[in-house]
Amino acid sequence: MAEYLNCNNESFEKTLRSDFVDKSLLLKTLNGLLNTESQYVCLTRPRRFGKSVNAKMINAYYSKGCDSKELFSTLKVANEPSFERELNKHNVINLDIVKMINSNNGTEGIIEYITSQVISELEQAFPNSFTTKNNLFKALSEINSKTGEMFIVIIDEWDGIFRDHSHDEKLEIAYVDFLRTMFKGNDSDRVIELAYITGILPIKRYNTQSALNNFREYTVLNPTPFSAFYGFTEDEVKVICKEHDLDFSETKRWYDGYVLGGLHMYNPNSIMQLIKFKEHKSYWGNTASFENVSDLISMNFEGLKDDIFMMLDGSAITGINTRLFNNDISSLTSKDAVITYLIHLGYLAYTDGRVYVPNEEVRLTLKDAVDTCRFSEYLNLIKASEEILEKTYEGDGAYVADCIRKYHSKYSSVIKYNSEETLSYVVQNAYLACIENYYKPVREMQSGEGFADILYIPKREADRNIPALVIELKWNKDAQTALEQIKEKHYTESLEDYCGNIILVGINYDKATKEHSCLIEQIKKSN
Repeated sequence: MAEYLNCNNESFEKTLRSDFVDKSLLLKTLNGLLNTESQYVCLTRPRRFGKSVNAKMINAYYSKGCDSKELFSTLKVANEPSFERELNKHNVINLDIVKMINSNNGTEGIIEYITSQVISELEQAFPNSFTTKNNLFKALSEINSKTGEMFIVIIDEWDGIFRDHSHDEKLEIAYVDFLRTMFKGNDSDRVIELAYITGILPIKRYNTQSALNNFREYTVLNPTPFSAFYGFTEDEVKVICKEHDLDFSETKRWYDGYVLGGLHMYNPNSIMQLIKFKEHKSYWGNTASFENVSDLISMNFEGLKDDIFMMLDGSAITGINTRLFNNDISSLTSKDAVITYLIHLGYLAYTDGRVYVPNEEVRLTLKDAVDTCRFSEYLNLIKASEEILEKTYEGDGAYVADCIRKYHSKYSSVIKYNSEETLSYVVQNAYLACIENYYKPVREMQSGEGFADILYIPKREADRNIPALVIELKWNKDAQTALEQIKEKHYTESLEDYCGNIILVGINYDKATKEHSCLIEQIKKSN
């Protein structure tokens, strides 16, 4: 049985027998790219976003080594005009770089191993059609010249060498040269009708140029036209929740947050684990990149850790230059490059110039990475915040106001001191300890007849005695006005599925005197 050339469809058939979400219209898009100037595709997404599942589907659809008509007959792509025209009509070379490294027992001689394995299968499929034994592309070129046959090349985990062996520059150069030979030679367009490479990281760049600049890259920063095909859309998750009797609002709190091409996308692996275990928790953690993330945060380029603290609070940062990341993990030397790297890994999300922690699942994973760094500032912030939270429960507005004043002075610049955005950030920083028992704070949440400034909702697994927090901020008015607005505009209506106590917090900042005031009131929500 062929392992790399014109493989069968058994792997995709197994996928179809599970809780499969139909992403087959991806094939319609790829059909439109065959033998065009856009035939070289590099698709990157964070871990567990369905890249390998789609690679199996692509192979099952194009490969001459199987008959997949029945498998696809009930899928969306079967209704497309191009469906039967391309179905199982192509020579497909399907490589998983990480698996091949494991099969080779390491990276030593990995290029030679890949070449020999594929050429061995080419010899069986195209006997007496080529003489080259040590250069894969030359072998394909000879086959094409003699038979007219062209090839689709699928490379899954294409970036495995860069991710896991970034210290080995010689290996990286050899691998890039291998890819260049395959896809950038003068005869590539004659031999390759589609190249589809997928992984986590974008193509490595040298200075400002891509090592494979004929590839069109579709990353989390530039996802279209592939946005809907990697990850589960919100509508798909709603259907899944209904079919499996799962609470969608809770699922959204835990797993929503990535926005790609205007679509809210959920990590498929997390949703599938949720289906299996029926428990909302972090399934995405403990990835291979965890230690590397902790190390990068510890380096604290240009105040990186402060931005990480801010995003753990639920805030977003702006002004990040994502072009500074060149996919060279061993030489990350700026905050912008590290943050962009974390976006590609999925620890952070990027939407309309804003960078933030996408959801509760990832927030807990990133918090674990920060915890391993043992930052004294972070530990002190948590300790002080725990005291603020306790005083909030006790209704001690004077104490909270004094702490907000100190935070405001310490954590905001003179230029931005007198801004509502800064005040909001300062308040969230003060309540950082909420990360343990509350979901990520919701800002400007529509509720009742307006928008609550900051809302902290206790996690379902938290102690039932923990109250929800509704915080309203005012500017040059008074804390009583803030409290009255919460009640008059019915901001607590957004907590209709929460039956515990609710604490209302009104905070005012006087620009002229730079004084802060706070009033706290506890109410029992009526059922």
